[in-house]
Amino acid sequence: MTNRTRAGSVFLMVSVGLVGCERRGLPTAPLAPPSVQQPSPQPTAIQPSVATLTPRVGSTRGGAWATITGADFQPGASVRLGDSAVTARVQDSATIRISTTAHAPGTVDVIVTNPGGLEARLTGGYAYEPPESFDFNGDWIAHAGPEFETDMRFTIRNNVLVSVSCATSAPLTFAPAPSVRNGEFSFLADDGLAISGTLVSPVNAVGTINVPGCPTSSWWADKSGQAAGSR
Repeated sequence: MTNRTRAGSVFLMVSVGLVGCERRGLPTAPLAPPSVQQPSPQPTAIQPSVATLTPRVGSTRGGAWATITGADFQPGASVRLGDSAVTARVQDSATIRISTTAHAPGTVDVIVTNPGGLEARLTGGYAYEPPESFDFNGDWIAHAGPEFETDMRFTIRNNVLVSVSCATSAPLTFAPAPSVRNGEFSFLADDGLAISGTLVSPVNAVGTINVPGCPTSSWWADKSGQAAGSR
């Protein structure tokens, strides 16, 4: 190999090495920073408080209604009576309306839970009792019709339905007058005149009626002069 050939080879090797060094020394684009997963926003936890429940006694058959008063109730709050969930409607931050289902006799706690998970408890705040233990005797103020828009009145004395009036109709009497048994009464005449009632608490009742002024409708009632939860 001539000296010129050797010199050319050496020059080529040195050139390749320089090119490689230049490539190794080139700056690379920085890697994108890892994305940070933002936590999902959690509902604001607000502590409710429960002051009273009225009425505090209801039928073991269910169908009763009551009003819970307190503070800081949020829309969507749930209610349990003991270990049983009940239908609840938050009227405002201080009032919840509930309706009950059938339950064994006994006293239970009233538990209100806000959507954020915080709860308030009224220990021993509600009692389930058999309806036959309630007293049906007295004057009752009722509401009948498809939207319960019609005023109705009835009176029970000595466990017998004495009279009924609906809207502007004159008071009606029945023969034979229906008696109250196990917290219930019922009457049906051959001409279709009818009324029935069931106690759902010591101060609340529900039923059906078909008399002048109240043709074929349901009703609910509060006992006159007694503290009751509006339905």
